[in-house]
Amino acid sequence: MKKSLLTILSAALSLSAFAQPMPGPDWATLQNTSFTVSAAGTRFLDAVSANDIWIIGYDGFAFNRNYDWFAVSNNGGSTFTTGNCYPDTNTYKMANLDGIDGTTAWVSAYMKGSQNMGAVHQTTNTGATWTNMTPVGGFTNAASFVNVVAFVTPSVGIIMGDPVGGEFEIWRTTNGGASFTKVPGANIPNPISTSEYGTVNVYEKYGANDIWFGTNFNRLYHSVDGGLNWTVSAALTSTIGAAAGIADIAFSDANNGIMTAYFGPSSSATITLWNTTNGGANWTQIPTISPQFGYNDMCGIPGSPGWYGSVSNGATAAVQFLSYSMDNGVTWTDWGSQNIGYLTMDFVNNNTGWAGTFSSQVVIGTEGLYKYSGIPLGVKNSDMRPLAVNLYPNPSNGVFTIKMPPAKQGYEITVFDVLGKKVYSHSGKTPGFETLSYDLSHLGKGIYNINIVSGNQISTEKIIIE
Repeated sequence: MKKSLLTILSAALSLSAFAQPMPGPDWATLQNTSFTVSAAGTRFLDAVSANDIWIIGYDGFAFNRNYDWFAVSNNGGSTFTTGNCYPDTNTYKMANLDGIDGTTAWVSAYMKGSQNMGAVHQTTNTGATWTNMTPVGGFTNAASFVNVVAFVTPSVGIIMGDPVGGEFEIWRTTNGGASFTKVPGANIPNPISTSEYGTVNVYEKYGANDIWFGTNFNRLYHSVDGGLNWTVSAALTSTIGAAAGIADIAFSDANNGIMTAYFGPSSSATITLWNTTNGGANWTQIPTISPQFGYNDMCGIPGSPGWYGSVSNGATAAVQFLSYSMDNGVTWTDWGSQNIGYLTMDFVNNNTGWAGTFSSQVVIGTEGLYKYSGIPLGVKNSDMRPLAVNLYPNPSNGVFTIKMPPAKQGYEITVFDVLGKKVYSHSGKTPGFETLSYDLSHLGKGIYNINIVSGNQISTEKIIIE
């Protein structure tokens, strides 16, 4: 039986979600996923650029029902278009979502009735239509099961399925899905048991070549050439008990990654947290999991090696949070929020990311997604100290004055818009306390983040141009 992390943990709407949501200051931007039912949850979230986001939704009051709702935004989450991937909810059951750009995305699914085999569908028109792109002869065996579709480039991608005849069933395309070729069994290490299989939505990709997927025997398969050839790491070692399956994988670059894995009987399995610094060839168990680590979902922060985000949707407000790690998963810090049941998270760079939750139970089509609006993550050492500056007036018509201490070795001022795009930068030196004037009126009216860095000191301000 194939499970993803959200099916192992509680993904139904908790009672504490009725309390007043209080997001942290870095996540105060609330966006509307626009699903046409109340309390719609974000089951899969794939942010493919600062503008383009794909979501698969579900009923927050009945997670195990079969739904195929999708939502897509092409303007950084300001507005979403919604629809259905399939003409009915009786044929397929979703396994994962993989976005390519603002118009093209893939979904994989297995057969709902028989709980095996499966298909992949693609849209190239922002979800208006979805076309069955399953390879001819693919996933037709009774032992087949589709777990993942993943593309490392718009042209190169794979469909990963369970073993058939002692070989994992993996199909690969190099022409954007126009045709698929079955990866030879000789290129894929064999399962170590007839009971080993892949896991729904448990995969990761980084860059144009690296793909990983996990199994229920806590083994991690890895390809460095876009899915053509594969290696597998040894089973994770633990004194906890028998392997119960890898639950989630996240990499912040091609080498640094973290992973959650279960050990013991499924009814009482114990979750463990691991990290790697060599692409998953070897794993080290983190002996004590931080209470601020979120079990529902985790993601790497691209461009910031060793940085990750995680989210949790606990039964009480005390265990509902989103958090971040700066040291490859060893310690975690709560971003600060209350009464928000987080389900999914994804970042596209070090200052653009989203956390999915439930839409409103009161006003249909509203809420459901929080956008990160804090400073860029991981761009400086974690021991950065506050920089004392005075910025005024704020709000203003675009002309700001900044009074700052000496920066004989130089300073850098960077301004980001609400989508996380750098829109202005300036560097210089100040031998003593200086009063500097900047005219940013050309940026237009709106809210911006301004970072001022001098040596190992940083100041971050939110500015408003009226």
